[in-house]
Amino acid sequence: MENRILARLEGRLGGQVSLIWLLTLFTVLPLDAYTLEEWNGALSEALGHRVSCPSYRALNQYLHRAVLGVQ
Repeated sequence: MENRILARLEGRLGGQVSLIWLLTLFTVLPLDAYTLEEWNGALSEALGHRVSCPSYRALNQYLHRAVLGVQ
């Protein structure tokens, strides 16, 4: 199953998925625009390791920390 978030970003950015663009989409789109599974998959792809946030709130916090480089 193709990740719609990655397809959207790759189509607009020419194949480069970045944390900044993921955070931008997460911030401006309605929360239910994509499933939590799709967000976790896109974040995992951008970070290069598996991420599994159990809620949108946890995903938001994880994504902000990842963009800021905070562990």
